[in-house]
Amino acid sequence: MENYTNCIAHSTSEGNLLIGENYTALFDCGMAFCADSTIQNVKKALNGRGLDYLFITHTHYDHIGSLPFLRKEWSNLRLVTSQAGAAVLLKDTPRRVIRELSTVVATQNNVKLGEAYNDDAFHADITVKDGDAIPLGGFSVQTLETPGHTRDSLSFFIPELEILVLNETPGFLLDGRIYPCYLTSYNDAIKAIEKCRSLPYKFLSLPHRGIAAEEDAKGFFDKALESNIVCRDFILSAAEKNSNEEHLLDLYTQRYGNDLLFSYQPKEAFIVNARATIACTLREFPLKAG
Repeated sequence: MENYTNCIAHSTSEGNLLIGENYTALFDCGMAFCADSTIQNVKKALNGRGLDYLFITHTHYDHIGSLPFLRKEWSNLRLVTSQAGAAVLLKDTPRRVIRELSTVVATQNNVKLGEAYNDDAFHADITVKDGDAIPLGGFSVQTLETPGHTRDSLSFFIPELEILVLNETPGFLLDGRIYPCYLTSYNDAIKAIEKCRSLPYKFLSLPHRGIAAEEDAKGFFDKALESNIVCRDFILSAAEKNSNEEHLLDLYTQRYGNDLLFSYQPKEAFIVNARATIACTLREFPLKAG
């Protein structure tokens, strides 16, 4: 697609570029360790133009880690995020976690982040809410609040191209299977799925891959809904038999963990996320006493 370009530099990273008549925008910028390659991909696609906006779907390190390097390359870059995301980025703990996880992955890939990595780069320039739109010239980027994966999660709709840019709230599509990714609220995730599938989209831009193939996009939200319901019911059924946290975690890992998924997400991160999914499920659907 001519105006929407995949600039992802690594399979576990992020970065899709939209080129408007007046402005340009990147959706997520991916991991810090491959920032140089991401920047080169973006510059090649821009063909001499600057990068004006960076739209962030949420504040996890694998979606925003390259930000300090992008700000150094494009000093006028404006970061667009939700109000909740803007608040997160001003806090010391999230900044520390982003740095720590970025460093771990960089070390695994034999890369040093260097002095260009700057915690102060993590701040929003523009905050948006549900229904807001930013024009790029010929195209507009419409905001959808889609919490569930995180509280600050956003999706974006480009009506002129019929593209819906998603975060992981509906789930993560890998090898034909949708893995549940709700970490803060199952109920919010279901609402987000219903909101997204009601839009007049033709193309889906999925996390860590860009435009999905037609066979993957077809029926995506129906499959996502089923995947999330199955996950919730699995957790509740297991908890009714044995509510021990570590036992539930073991069962969840046996069902959803595998080498292919761990090639995209370190097992340590999977475990942290699994605990969050189990916890919010039991919080929203408390077990009946007795």
